[in-house]
Amino acid sequence: MNRNTHSARANDHRTTDVLVVGAGPTGLMLGCLLRHHDIACTVIDRRDTIDPRTRAVMVHAAGLEILDTLGLRTTVEDAGVRRTRIDFHTRHHALFTVDFTTLDTPFPYYVNVPQPEVEAVLADHFTATGGRLLRGLRYTGHQEDEHGVTAEAVTDDGPHTLTARHLVGADGASSTVRTALGIDFPGITYPMSYLLAEGAPTRPADPDASAMYIGPAGAVSLLPLPHGAVRIAGPVSPEALDRDSELSTRHFRDTVDALGFGPALRFERVDRIAHYQVHERLAERFTSGRTVLAGDAAHLNSPAGGQAMNTGFGDAWALAWRLAALDAGSPAPLLADYDRERRAAAAEVARTTGVLQLLDAMRHATTETARDSVQRSLTGYAEAWSQLYLRYHPAPTPAATPAPDTAPAPDTAPLALPARTGHRLHPGARVPGHRPEPGHHTCLHLPDATPDPAHLPPHTRTAELTPTQRTWLPTGTTAVLVRPDGHVAHTLPTDPHTTAGATAETEKEAA
Repeated sequence: MNRNTHSARANDHRTTDVLVVGAGPTGLMLGCLLRHHDIACTVIDRRDTIDPRTRAVMVHAAGLEILDTLGLRTTVEDAGVRRTRIDFHTRHHALFTVDFTTLDTPFPYYVNVPQPEVEAVLADHFTATGGRLLRGLRYTGHQEDEHGVTAEAVTDDGPHTLTARHLVGADGASSTVRTALGIDFPGITYPMSYLLAEGAPTRPADPDASAMYIGPAGAVSLLPLPHGAVRIAGPVSPEALDRDSELSTRHFRDTVDALGFGPALRFERVDRIAHYQVHERLAERFTSGRTVLAGDAAHLNSPAGGQAMNTGFGDAWALAWRLAALDAGSPAPLLADYDRERRAAAAEVARTTGVLQLLDAMRHATTETARDSVQRSLTGYAEAWSQLYLRYHPAPTPAATPAPDTAPAPDTAPLALPARTGHRLHPGARVPGHRPEPGHHTCLHLPDATPDPAHLPPHTRTAELTPTQRTWLPTGTTAVLVRPDGHVAHTLPTDPHTTAGATAETEKEAA
């Protein structure tokens, strides 16, 4: 695979439409999507090659839909293993399950695939479609004016200058772009260390599920990987290890054995071992002028549910069509909308991954009644973690008082999440099962309710709502106008005399 690409000569001046700092999953996905919109894009990264360490693993349904749009889903799946459940095991032999098989998508599952493999697929596609990927190039700062951005970077050979219409910082948790902008990154660091090991397990993994094993004082996830390998990782105990301390295989084994699951969590061979801290942080803003933050540079959350790479994909999906529209001369405040919508989405991810209270409920569910209650509380987790049913809420009116916008503490998340049955195609709601065309709005309508094209944006596509999508229509609505990112722009009653009633009913349902 094309893991090394162009390197630049000192004092080489390059011009592009969008400059992306960071060739991780978010930056490369954004590059691929921009090329899909025929936007010139350059991605730079300080590393000479892809980091071979497996970090993020899970790709959920919404991410698979994006990959499928690019024609890359099959290639990514071939590099991973498909799973349909997450099972939660406790010491008192209770089993709780999050099932993904009923999701409204052609891909009702998730794929465990090592992040380096995903990056390699995206990098190959990006360069094959005309993107410029420059490795070994370290961003050092930028300036901007009303015309664009001028960024400075260095290599071992000397300085480089790159100009672009827009700059995107997708350079990870320690983002140099975010630091250069002076944007705060408030949040929390979990008090315990997370232990991690990868290798060949003593027992083969379940062919359909990933799992979490919950002991009296800790828990670990077991994620099947390609070629029969597994990753075992989690807050095994409440202790925090020194950042620079070495973690031995024996210490890992003894600590995990204390959870009480015996051979189920043992390795025949350990290939990698590490420990790390988990952070939950949200940048105070995602945009500054012509510069935008995305991925881990903008938000960090617990690894529960495997949301990190998927949320970065969501940032790229939400940003690509906006940058394409701005390139085409759109006067709309699209980057401000990106900031508002994606910050709220990242905060919601933090809420759905704060599962410490949920794990504690599982530990203490020793009666059949308690176990049934915990299983019911898992309703909505597959929907939330798949990111198929995400809803962006409308911008608040000037008179409205915004709610505090801080990341929630990890132990205050409610047990239950909204069920799919409550999903409605209100403005901002994602339309599961809809495959948007790049750069185009789509009007989805009832069979006998085709809207007047004069009332739609230019070049809008039209299609009939599927039977499932019809069940999500708010009362009084016969069609929805869908943005290029698959979210509802607004609802359309065919009969103008029904507008008032439909609006009242819509507000009632939204409340």
